[in-house]
Amino acid sequence: MDTLNNLSSNEQLESSNYSGERVRLCKDGKYRWTYPMNMLTNPTVYFTVCKIFGGLGAIAFIATYISDIFSGNFANMIEDLKWWGVAILVFLVISGISYLIVAAQYGGKYIVRFTMDENGIKHEQVPVQKKKAVKLGAVLAGVGALTGSPGRVGQGILTAAHTTLASDFKVVRSIKAQRRWNTIKVNEPFAKNQVYTTKEDFDFVLDYIRSHCPKVK
Repeated sequence: MDTLNNLSSNEQLESSNYSGERVRLCKDGKYRWTYPMNMLTNPTVYFTVCKIFGGLGAIAFIATYISDIFSGNFANMIEDLKWWGVAILVFLVISGISYLIVAAQYGGKYIVRFTMDENGIKHEQVPVQKKKAVKLGAVLAGVGALTGSPGRVGQGILTAAHTTLASDFKVVRSIKAQRRWNTIKVNEPFAKNQVYTTKEDFDFVLDYIRSHCPKVK
């Protein structure tokens, strides 16, 4: 808590349009900062995408073999595992290439503006990148519709929709600090936020979030 108190008392109040990388307390009582996350050296976004589509793949796998699972007939499932393995490898290659393309579109950096107060924290992509994300999502959704690929439609919708995410501290259930990546994961039952900050402000932001989440032990 000392780090939190020192930052609160020592920093000059900024205007509400402050956009620097260091955390600053603004005149409206909110903390703000903008973090340019390097998409090539910080893999957290890529891992999150893989988890989402990995979960969808697991659901598809279970749905395909649900009757065999309940009947105890695992022969078909075992026989098809090699094809599922090939599908996973193809998915990883395509996901990696797609991620690099998106990173190139963003100039290698995912730039996020954070606004934090005692009620919660808001993660918002900067306007220039938000426009690119919406356009990219629309293109992917259009390609998916034309090719009959629901996966690309879903990917396009996800890309276009997730430019802003707000976490309500009252309902946050867990917090995971990844100091190596300057990332703090703030998890609600149905929403997962990722907070990025400089190493100099990492402890302050982590302590502030922890101290305002009553359901986190």
